[in-house]
Amino acid sequence: MGFVYNENMVKERSLIKNTAIVGAGTFLSRITGLLREILVSSMFGASWVTDVFFVAYTIPNLLRRLFAEGALSTSVVPVFSQYSEKSHQESRKFIYSVFTGLTLVVSVVCIIGIAFSPWIVKMVGIGFRSEPEKIQMATHMTRIMFPFLLIISWSALVMGILNTIHIFSWSAIAPVFFNAGTILTLLLFKAFAGPYSLAIGVLIGGIGQFVIQLYPFYKKGYALRFFKRFWSDPGFREVIRLMLPVTLALAVGQLNTLVDRIIASTCQEGAVSALYYADRLLELPLGIFGIALSTAILPSLSQLVFKNNPQEWNYTFTQGIRLVLFIMIPITSYLAIFRNEAIRLIYERGMFDANATQMTAQSLLFYVPGLVFFSMNHIITKAFYSLKDTVTPVRISVIMVGVNVILDLLLVRYFSFSGLALATSLVAVLNCICLFYFLKRKHTFYKKDRTIYSWLVKIVILNLLFIGFCWGILHLVQNLQSKASLLAFFGISLVVFCLIYILLSQSMGLKEGKSIWSFIRRNLGGKG
Repeated sequence: MGFVYNENMVKERSLIKNTAIVGAGTFLSRITGLLREILVSSMFGASWVTDVFFVAYTIPNLLRRLFAEGALSTSVVPVFSQYSEKSHQESRKFIYSVFTGLTLVVSVVCIIGIAFSPWIVKMVGIGFRSEPEKIQMATHMTRIMFPFLLIISWSALVMGILNTIHIFSWSAIAPVFFNAGTILTLLLFKAFAGPYSLAIGVLIGGIGQFVIQLYPFYKKGYALRFFKRFWSDPGFREVIRLMLPVTLALAVGQLNTLVDRIIASTCQEGAVSALYYADRLLELPLGIFGIALSTAILPSLSQLVFKNNPQEWNYTFTQGIRLVLFIMIPITSYLAIFRNEAIRLIYERGMFDANATQMTAQSLLFYVPGLVFFSMNHIITKAFYSLKDTVTPVRISVIMVGVNVILDLLLVRYFSFSGLALATSLVAVLNCICLFYFLKRKHTFYKKDRTIYSWLVKIVILNLLFIGFCWGILHLVQNLQSKASLLAFFGISLVVFCLIYILLSQSMGLKEGKSIWSFIRRNLGGKG
C-alpha cells in the first residue's frame, strides 16, 4: 500500500509540475494581456469605440479559435506523434503537407471574410445597424484583422509540432509577444491611426507570436515549405479527419460568445466592453490553472488509453478533476468577494471611470460561479479526446448553444447585460453535468470515484473557512483608495491566502495540499 501511495504521489507531483510549466508561461501571457487591456481601457475606456473594435474582432478571433489554437493544435499532435517515431524526412514531409493545405484553406477563408466584412459586421453588431459610423469603422477594422487568422494558424501548427516533441515553454510564452506587439502598436500608432491602431496591433502582435516560435522549430531541423502533392500525404488527411469534429465542437461552443455579443450590442452603451473586460479577467486563473492542467493531462490520458490501462487512466483523470476543484473553488470565492477592488486596480484609469468599474464588476459577479465548471469542462473534454471520441462533446455543445440562447433572452430581461454572464455560467454547469453523464454511459474506461464524496465534504468545509476569512477583511480592503495600497493588498494576500489554504488543507488530510506544498518547497526552497 505504501508503495502504491508513493507511486501515486509521484504521478500527482508530475502532473502538478507539468501544469506549473504550462501555467507559468500562461501566467506571463495573461499578465501582459492584462497590461494590454489596461492600456486599451485607459486610452478608449468602455465606450462605443471599444464596442466597435470588440465586435469587429469577434469573427477573426472566433475563427482563430476554430482553425488555429483549437482544432489544428489538437489534431496535429496525435498524428505527428506517429511521424516523430519514423524518419526525420517523413516528419518534415508531413509538416510541409499540413502547412500547404492549411495555407490554402485559411487564405480562402480570409479572402471571403474581407469581401463580406460589411455583412459580417451587420450580423454580429446588430445594434449598430442604425449607426453608419459604427458600421463603417467596424468593417474597416474587420478587414485589417482578417489576415491575422492566417498568421496565427501558422503559429498554431508550429506550436503543435513543438508540443509533440515536448517543447512547451516557447509556445506558452508566444502570446506574450502578441500582447507586446499590440501594446507597442498602440503606443506608436494611436497618435495618427486613432482607433484603427487597435486592429493594426492585432495584426502585428500575431506576427510576433508566430515568429518567436520559429527559433526552436528550425533548431530541431524543421521548416515551413510548400509541397505540391500535399493531399497525397496520409498524415495530412488524418489531420483533416480529426479536425472536422473538433472544429464543429469548437464552432458551436463559440456561438455562445457570438450570441452574447449580439444581444449585448442591443443593451446600454459599454455593455459589450464590460462583458469583455470581465471575461478577460476571468481568463487569467482559467488559463493559468484550468487550461494549463488540461494541456498537461491530455498526453498522459492518451498514453494510458494506448496502453489499455483503465485503472491508471481513472486515477489520472480523477486527480485532474480534484486538482481543478481544489484550486478553482477558492479562486472563485476570492474573485467574487474582491471583484470591485480587482477591477479598480486593473482597469480604472483614464477613460475607464467608476461607472465602467461598476458595470464590469457586475458582469464578473455573474461570470465567476462558472469558473470551476469551465475548468472541469476542459478536463472532461480532453478525457473524451484521449478516448478518440470527438462526437459526443459536439452533440452536447450543440444542445448547449440552444440552452444558452434561451437563457440569454430570458435573463437579459431581468438582469440586463449581466444576465448574459449568468446564462454563460449556468450553461457551463449544465454542460459539465452532461459531459460526466455521457462519459460514464458511453465509455467503460471511466469508473466513478467512490471516495469523491468524503473528499468533497472536506473541500466544502475548507472553503467555507476560506470564504469567512475573506469576508472578515473585506471592509478593510474597501477603504483602500490608492492603486499602490490595492496592489500591495493583492500582492500580499495572494501569497498569504495561498499558504493558509494549503496548510489548512494539509491539516484536514487533503493530499492535494501536501503535493502542492512539496512542489513549492522542492522548487523554491530546494527541499524534497
